[in-house]
Amino acid sequence: MPFTERAQIHVEGGRGGDGALSFRREAHKPKGGPDGGNGGRGGSVFLVADTEVTDLSRFRHAVHHKADSGRNGEGSAKHGRSGADLEVAVPLGTRVLRDGSVIAELREAGQRCQVARGGDGGVGNRAFRSSTHRAPRITVPGDAGEGTWLELELRLPLDAVLVGLPNAGKSAVLRALTGAAATVAPYPHSTTDPAFGPLEDADGHLYLIADLPGLAEDGTPRRGASLAQMERARLILHVVDATAPEPAEERLARARAGLEPFRPPRVPELVVATRAGEDATLPAGAIAVDVETGAGVDALRERILSELAR
Repeated sequence: MPFTERAQIHVEGGRGGDGALSFRREAHKPKGGPDGGNGGRGGSVFLVADTEVTDLSRFRHAVHHKADSGRNGEGSAKHGRSGADLEVAVPLGTRVLRDGSVIAELREAGQRCQVARGGDGGVGNRAFRSSTHRAPRITVPGDAGEGTWLELELRLPLDAVLVGLPNAGKSAVLRALTGAAATVAPYPHSTTDPAFGPLEDADGHLYLIADLPGLAEDGTPRRGASLAQMERARLILHVVDATAPEPAEERLARARAGLEPFRPPRVPELVVATRAGEDATLPAGAIAVDVETGAGVDALRERILSELAR
């Protein structure tokens, strides 16, 4: 299933149960009086951040989510049971929008928000009895649950992202740093979905690094690009191919222009020059690596950990 960072879903609370119309019937009490119970409340819908969910792909087909309805009231003053609430698991970093406005952002495991309230239960005729109204035939039906369309946007809590023009070597760098099974091929656009890998420091702390595809050769974002995942990144690793005939500074400038709409403010950037042999001309301040020989990989890893530890 392709990585999915946006989805639309419809959520609906359960309907409240109806109040009951009932009169007590007992031996020797022909006029026992009203005893219709109230209806139960409808269940509500909650979104819950779950570490086991990695993206929004499940919502490509699971669009409608409705909580249980409340049960109707019964005779003998029995109230209906409330409907069960519905919890819908979403990944950490899910932003919830209603009518274009953000209503919640779920960033921590177990964090939850109510997105559709269940309807109130109805009222049985027992509630309407009085000294002047001994046999009321009045009941109130349960209310419908709240229903609404929501837009979900995923913004993963990434520590570092690898970005750059096609075939710059981003996937190879990710694999060398983290061991992630990233796709590596000698032609552009071999990576169509983000790839993720953990980078561990000496104390066992894990940092999440992602290879974000999405730029075309001219630097413009491609359709379906995942570059919006840069939003919460703490470090940007801009990868450039040191063997390309075009000057690296020009390639960097073109890629940076395409990344500008997605780039978070005040986030540091490291330039990583791949396939950097001894005769390669590198951009100023670039870290040279050659993943085939392993040259420079350890130095790059230490530099990344140093930046993320700040």
